[in-house]
Amino acid sequence: MPSRPRMPIDTPTVGEIVRDLGHRDFSGKPIEAVYMDTLAGLVYLRPESGGCEWTTKPEHIQALAEPRFVSVQHPSRPRVADVA
Repeated sequence: MPSRPRMPIDTPTVGEIVRDLGHRDFSGKPIEAVYMDTLAGLVYLRPESGGCEWTTKPEHIQALAEPRFVSVQHPSRPRVADVA
């Protein structure tokens, strides 16, 4: 039976800054990023300053000792070309 990915005890709130232990910066420290969502067993994060999202395993995220939050704007639905 395949194992299921482990979720952290407390799932972060959308917009919460978390530490990604699976990705490190140039100095070797875990990257801090904005939690966006968890889909299909993967956690979606993005840089606090904005930019492209990336995925990591749920067990790689860690809450900060002093929680921080940013406002997150959810994208609109993709546009669909009108069919004539």
